[in-house]
Amino acid sequence: MFFFPLTGKRKVLLRAFLSFPIGPLGNRFFYFCFSLSKKIILWVCIMGVALKATRAVDLQQESIAELQKALEEGGIAVESRPPAIALSGYIDSSYTYNFISAHSGKTAAQTAQIPTRMDSDGIAGGGWNLNQVYLVIEKPLSEINDWQSGFRADLMLGEDAASMGMPDNIVGLSTPNNNGLALNISSFLLAQAYAQFRVPVGNGLDLKMGKFMSPFAFEVMERPANVNFSYGLIFSNLIPEILVGAEAVYPISNLLELTLGITDGGFNTARGGFPFFGEVNNEPFSSLFLGSLRYETPRKNALVTTSILFGPDGADPPGFGLYPGFAGEGVFRESPYNRSAPFVLGDIYGSWIPQVSKDRLLVALELTGGFYNGGVALPTDPLSSRASANWYGASFWMKYQLTALLSIAFRQDWIEGSNNEILYEHVGRTDIWSSTLTFRIDLWENMMLRAEGRMDWGKDVVGAILAPLGLPSVPVSSGPAFFAAIEAAYAFW
Repeated sequence: MFFFPLTGKRKVLLRAFLSFPIGPLGNRFFYFCFSLSKKIILWVCIMGVALKATRAVDLQQESIAELQKALEEGGIAVESRPPAIALSGYIDSSYTYNFISAHSGKTAAQTAQIPTRMDSDGIAGGGWNLNQVYLVIEKPLSEINDWQSGFRADLMLGEDAASMGMPDNIVGLSTPNNNGLALNISSFLLAQAYAQFRVPVGNGLDLKMGKFMSPFAFEVMERPANVNFSYGLIFSNLIPEILVGAEAVYPISNLLELTLGITDGGFNTARGGFPFFGEVNNEPFSSLFLGSLRYETPRKNALVTTSILFGPDGADPPGFGLYPGFAGEGVFRESPYNRSAPFVLGDIYGSWIPQVSKDRLLVALELTGGFYNGGVALPTDPLSSRASANWYGASFWMKYQLTALLSIAFRQDWIEGSNNEILYEHVGRTDIWSSTLTFRIDLWENMMLRAEGRMDWGKDVVGAILAPLGLPSVPVSSGPAFFAAIEAAYAFW
């Protein structure tokens, strides 16, 4: 109850009310005032209770959020129950144009190509493309540290499936009746398929077995998730996209995560490794050993991932060339020239979103390199003489969000291969450079458009597949090789 002094207008009004004549009319007026007062008091009480209840709910939600945050910062997992089976994916299509001559009447193996680009990014001339129809079916693990099991399967259809799946995909044969390779929009690739389970040891140990994407490279197979539309030189030429085997992932803390694994001895295929060349592999040590360490800052605006892959008995793919007469086969194809010898690949990348940019600027850097001591060189005996192969690469990205809908991104790439090439369709020491500029428009939450321009240059950057020294009608060139693309992608979940 509120009290106030009887002064001024309040005193005059009270006297007028008390001096009002009491009679039938006065009784009615008094009863009306009394009833109205009760209703007003009742409504005030109801509104007060409602406001108090609303405030209590808000405080409870705030308390729950604060408690969950405190638990997570203290290293205690808070259970978040995922759906039993989750389905998601996207469709990605484009129009691309490479400003190199497409020789009419020639097959893909007889016309000019840009071998160090992903096959689907290097087709001569221009045309419409179905890059990817990507489906993810999974039973994810929750965040609680307890015995759990689940699975994940990623299915990719389209031209990228042909480019990245060799030799482990379903694709046409590139005959006159079947385009095959990157020209086949119905190609199918099982990008991932693994069973996973959690062992409640320490902070929780997650184990996977099957086919999974490697922790190497800042870029990923899913085009819409990358900063640029086209794939960079490191992703296309120097690292494995897919590995088959088993891996263990352990969060050392909220900021640091360790991954260890053992896989088949080849990139992007099962049963790979020396002497795999369409043969069954029974070598006891033809495996690759994987180690990766990932660190993320407390503010979640920067991360660094460093990874290493070691094969004591080599790897195949990647397929190495035989200098000076035979070109390399790249990371998607085998080679008969690989030998049993140590193979090492290292990669480190990091990304940073400066707080001063208010989440508008992204900067990323990647460095990679490796060596393989199993190559051979002519004119000495190819069965007994070895010559080492080494390779290096560096990439830089910068993306800026101009408005809520529009962003701009830039990428600069460089790769180098030694005489016994890892680079597809190249012979001898080679340096390739690439610059890419991409504009992105987010039309809706789940749909985007991108426009991109790219320029590649370097030793023999443009050539003819299966003829690194050139054909009479398709001479090799050091570029520059220009590329333009328009992309549309729609995601669903």
